[in-house]
Formats: sequence, structure tokens, C-alpha cells
Amino acid sequence: MNSEDKGKRTSETPRTKSNKPSGTLFLFVLLHLLIALPLAYILNIWVDEASTLNTTQNGLYAAFQNTLSDEKQAPLYYWALSLWRCLDGSIFFARLFSVLFSVAAIGLFFRLANRLWTKKIAEFSTFFFALHPYLVWASLEIRVYSLVIMLTLLLLNLFFDGFLRFEKGEPAGSSDQGKTARILYPLVAIVSLYSNYYLGFILVACFIVLVTQRRLREAKIYILQMILVGVFFLPLLYAIKTQLDLRNSTYFEPTNFIEGLKLLWGHFLTIVLPTEIYNPENISLASYLRLWFVRFAIFFVAIAMILKRAVRNKVLIFGVISAVVMTFLYYSYFLLGPWMLEIRHVAVLFPPLVLFLLAVAISIAPKGKTNGFYYYASIAILLTCSYSYALFNLHPNLTKLGDWERVSKYIEENESEDQPIFVFPNFEALALPYYYDGKNKVFPKENFHKWFAEAEYGSEGTWTNQIRHYVSIIPKNKDEIWLITYLHCQTTNACAPLEKYIDANYTTVKQKDFYNERVRLLRKK
Repeated sequence: MNSEDKGKRTSETPRTKSNKPSGTLFLFVLLHLLIALPLAYILNIWVDEASTLNTTQNGLYAAFQNTLSDEKQAPLYYWALSLWRCLDGSIFFARLFSVLFSVAAIGLFFRLANRLWTKKIAEFSTFFFALHPYLVWASLEIRVYSLVIMLTLLLLNLFFDGFLRFEKGEPAGSSDQGKTARILYPLVAIVSLYSNYYLGFILVACFIVLVTQRRLREAKIYILQMILVGVFFLPLLYAIKTQLDLRNSTYFEPTNFIEGLKLLWGHFLTIVLPTEIYNPENISLASYLRLWFVRFAIFFVAIAMILKRAVRNKVLIFGVISAVVMTFLYYSYFLLGPWMLEIRHVAVLFPPLVLFLLAVAISIAPKGKTNGFYYYASIAILLTCSYSYALFNLHPNLTKLGDWERVSKYIEENESEDQPIFVFPNFEALALPYYYDGKNKVFPKENFHKWFAEAEYGSEGTWTNQIRHYVSIIPKNKDEIWLITYLHCQTTNACAPLEKYIDANYTTVKQKDFYNERVRLLRKK
């Protein structure tokens, strides 16, 4: 038992736990569902979700064949989703898969917080975890992110049960619960690696925690378990090598130390005090105020921790885990490029960083009921304002990127027969068929995952070969065609060769801009 757990009982030293689920936990889950389920039903899909649906729509065998080659990710999520969709192929049902993982994550978060702190602290923190805009966003994505969050928390629960028990006179892993956790931990680790490669960062981080905590006996057991996990992971190593070779064979966006740190800092801010999940091109007033508030808060919290000598064990544990994960994410930025360090790729960081912030907040909490009440009430008001703003701005006009449902409706209301529809870039063409039910065919119909940036993004050479191929499939004998182009075709020079071809051969009859897409009806000159 650690020194922080001795003596007078505080919020840092929980009472004996009950195995029964808390009634408030069901309330928190319900609140999350009241936000997530209506949005999961209303929101259109964006192109990444369309890619997931395309990969999983033809059953397990097709998903098994296509996941590694098309998605270029760990396969287990797609295999599981393909089975799930055998029950119901709808978009809402596919999103429900993610919602269920988020619900499980809420339960696992409460379990861990209730194990480490008092029930009141666990309820307070779980309430805000359940309503965190990042978790709500993950619930609404037909992607792996909510599963990553759930598996991260499951790994942390098993790690604390099997390797870091703090109970007096009870070595880690000696109880029935601890023994079970040690058996389950490597199994969940294997599932995690087959679900998302970034979950390996948690496995390394937990080992470093054991070393820094001087639990050398547990560290040896842990290493032996990881050797077993590595053996089971061997079949995926060739796939990872192939995916890296493919990534390195295409244009690699420039990276530098400062930009990588800026990206991580932005993600840190989003998790600590969210404003917009996807930051706008021009910083909003809310984000500007948030930036300076967090800067001052970090300074004053650091001073308080020094004065109170509040760097307690749980602060160190979650601090180490968060730091290790952030270090690996930073390394991934240089290995894979900036596009693999976007906010959606840091789901593995979300749980340990929230737990680290919670541990810090508890460590500097004032003594006394009155002061404690005002302290936690201030945090609650701050988070409520932040979350409300972020949730309101999560999906402007209740739509996701592409606004494909409204795009489809606009074309259907204005089209005539024999006006084929062309979507550029090719990858964007995945989404439209899920909503369009009109008179014309949508192109392209293949090679959705074939093309990559060939030069600096936004330059005329960005998609040289793709545009050349694209122009070749536009029929010369059609008097009118529909053309849908991605936002960057309007804001950069990435589509300049395509636009030159269009200007030379067509006039614009109709044009309408949507969220990230421009729709034009073109007539041949």
C-alpha cells in the first residue's frame, strides 16, 4: 500500500467498493444516449464512414479480403462490423455499433474511477466523461474510434486489477480478481492490437509505469505476457510492412518538430476543454479564450502542486501513461505524416489524459466541505459551458462533411435523364450512392482507394495522375453532366488541371455549394 493511501481518509482514498452498478451510472449512460441516438439517426455519413460501409456491406468474407488492402488499418473492427450489419444494413444500425462501445466505455471509466477514488468523485467525473463532446463525436462515427476508447479503458482496468493493486497486505495479482485480470489482460491486448495499432502505445506505457513504480516482479510477468501477445500479432506484421511501404511510395507531406508539437497541443486542448472538435481555419473567440485560460491554468496548477506537494502516485501513473502515448503519437507524425495525427487518430490518448487531469484536480482540491464544494462547482460550471458550446458546434446545421443527403436531394430535384454524375476526388464518390436514388449513374465506380497525393497538397500536381484518369472516363458524347468537387478544389490549386479541362469544354448551367462540396451542372460547349 502506498503512503498516499495511509492515514486520514480523503477523496484520494476510497471506501470499500460495491460490485453493484451505481444507479447514477445508468443515468449518465441515458444522458449520453439522449444526445447520441437522435444524432446517429439524423446525421448524414461522410466519406470515411462511407468507406467503412463499403468495406463491410458484403459480409465477413468480403471484409476479410478488403480491409487490409482498402482501409489499410487493423482489421478486427471491420470484421466485427460486417457481422453486426448482417442483422441490419442501415446507417443507423452501423452507428449503433459505435454507440454501444461508448456506453461500455462509460461503465469502464466509472469502474476505474470508483476503484481509485471515492464514489462521489467517480460519479462527478463519469458524468462529464459521458457527456464529453469527444466521446459523443466517437459515438457518431462509423469508424473504430469508440472501440479504441473502450479497449483503452478495459486495458487500464485490467492493468490496475492485475498489476497495480493498492490494497494493504494484498500483493498485485494475488486475489481472484487480480488473477483473472492477469489472464484476461494479454487476451484483450491481442484483441486491441488487431483492432487498432495505436493501442500498442498503451501496452508500452503500462510497462513503463511498472518500472517507474519499481514493481519489478510484476514487470517481469508483464514482459512474458507481451512476448505471448507479440507471437499472436506476428500475422499482422507483414500487413503493416505493406501498408508502410505503400505510404512511403507516395508523396510524403513535410513534417517538422514545431508543427508536430502544435498538433499535439491542439488535441490536448480539445480533450482538456473542448470548443470545436475540428478546429476552424480561423480561430474562434471561444477557442482563443480557451487557449489563454488553459495556459494560465497550467501555470497555477503547477504552482499549487509544488506548494501542496501534491504529485501523488495516481498523478504520476496517469501522467506517465499520457506522456508515453503522446510521445508515440508524436513519433507517428514523423513516420506516417501529419494526416495520421488528426484529432480522430488520438482516441487512444483520450481516456488516460482525462484520468490524468482528474488525478491532478483531486490532488490540489482544497480541504473542507465548503471550499471543496466551491472548487468542484467551479469545475462543473466551466466544463458545462465548454461542453455545451462544443456540442452545439459539433456538426453545423446537423450535417457532416459533404452534406451528401442534401447534395443528393438537390441533384434529384434538378436533374434530367442522361446527365451522368461525376464526383472528384475518387474517394469522395463512395458516399453519394448511399443517398442518391435518381435517374443517372454515379461515377467513378471503382479505384476509390487507389489514388494518393502526388505532390504538395494544394499544388497543381497534387492529383496529376488521378485527374488524367478522371478526364478519360468523362464521356465526350454527353451534352450535360453533373460534377461534384471537394472543397479544396475551390480553395487550393489541387484541381487546377481538372478545372482547366472543364473551362475549356463546358459552361456552368447550375451551381450550389454545400458543406465541403460544390455541385455543378455542366453543358458541353
